[in-house]
Amino acid sequence: MAVLHCPCGQAHALWGEFWWVGGEHRWVFFDDDDASDTYAEQVEYCPGCGKQLERKNLTMMHPVRYEA
Repeated sequence: MAVLHCPCGQAHALWGEFWWVGGEHRWVFFDDDDASDTYAEQVEYCPGCGKQLERKNLTMMHPVRYEA
């Protein structure tokens, strides 16, 4: 799993997973903004700007570490 952001500047939180789909590996993206209408749903377009999501165009973010 990777925490990602679209370069549109709206900082809409996404996560991506590398899945085996249709006989090949591909990135599958999910909305990770809990205030969004599509939260936790698979998305193909950025919920912030509407641009089609492609891994090469997304910025990987460092995961947040929670300490107990």
